[in-house]
Amino acid sequence: MREVKVRIPTLDDILPKEFKEHMANAYKETLLALRSLIDAKIKKIEEGREKRLKKIEIQ
Repeated sequence: MREVKVRIPTLDDILPKEFKEHMANAYKETLLALRSLIDAKIKKIEEGREKRLKKIEIQ
């Protein structure tokens, strides 16, 4: 009996290099956008904490 091998192309075989580069950059930009949201929330929490802990001098 003869053996038949069939090669099934992967996405790396099908997708152009430029497409993969654009997708990698888009993924990076998405992560940076999420980081900016997280940083903004952290800043808001820290500012709220400072307001609550503001020292008041009594005469």
